[in-house]
Amino acid sequence: MINRKQKFIKYLFALTIILLITDISIDRLNKKERIPIVTKLSVKQIESVFFKVLNDYGIKNKWISSKKVKPAEDDSTVAQYFIKIPSDIPVPFILRDINNIIEKDITGFVSEEKKIYGLTEIRIYTNEILKLRATLLPDKNIIRTNNELSFIISNALDLSESNFNTFLSVPYPLACVVVPGKNIISKVDSLKNYRKEYALLLDDEISDSEMKLKQEFHKELLRGSIKNIISSFKDARVYFVDEKSAVYNSTIYNFVRDDFKQHGITLYPKSELIELSAKEDPELFSKFKFYCNDTTGIHQKLFISTFENYRKILPELVRLKKKGHKIISLSKTYLVQKTK
Repeated sequence: MINRKQKFIKYLFALTIILLITDISIDRLNKKERIPIVTKLSVKQIESVFFKVLNDYGIKNKWISSKKVKPAEDDSTVAQYFIKIPSDIPVPFILRDINNIIEKDITGFVSEEKKIYGLTEIRIYTNEILKLRATLLPDKNIIRTNNELSFIISNALDLSESNFNTFLSVPYPLACVVVPGKNIISKVDSLKNYRKEYALLLDDEISDSEMKLKQEFHKELLRGSIKNIISSFKDARVYFVDEKSAVYNSTIYNFVRDDFKQHGITLYPKSELIELSAKEDPELFSKFKFYCNDTTGIHQKLFISTFENYRKILPELVRLKKKGHKIISLSKTYLVQKTK
């Protein structure tokens, strides 16, 4: 009986050892399966990413030079690049974008940045092989020639509460159109708390009796309306007049224009604004890109758009800003500068 028990105990012990060895073997196999496969990006692929990022920031080919180097190993870099960087581009942003793109495609990627007398040297390795070497040289003498963009929202005051709050929270400089009226003075005054501006529009929609500009009014009544408009909207950055309105096409317009002028205010035709509207989204994007990429004329572009269309072009606006286009407030546009 004792021998049987001893044999049974030995059997259990042996079985335990076998199960333990099996468990360890399975665990090791699983660990091997979890080891990531290192993808090898070629020199050309890494250089392609590098030059794409430079292009995203508006770096021109004439600012890039190179020097041949002897490759240390197969598929290692054959050139060292020297890139002049405009002083308004933060070098860490370039490095961040390169890392973000490459790290998605490769495991075992290593980058090094060294600051030497204000210069930044980049070295990118995969599997300990040098794939790219570049030196970034900030240069105050080179400037990205781009446009300054400003935006006025035509329907901001007609938006729902949630959309109006979204308008107020937009991080870029933004303005809205205001047709004079006592009922909106308090709402307009709150705009400055959110760093938003507004432009006044004189058209046929003015309903407030103390601010109307009608042809049948005598001069003193017109002067009173003009005075009420100016005093009620002291923070207005620009005054526009709709060329299709009755006041613009009436005999009193010259008097109205001159009286505003006496108060130091110039009335600009609404047609000077670039209207961002289209039947289809592709047409809207194409129109926006055309004006933004046009650097042959005035570099300050003032757009007017519904808030819906503005939100559609926001991703493109982010891309243009990275490329060097500036988004400026209404008070900094060429229209305002003309009044000084």
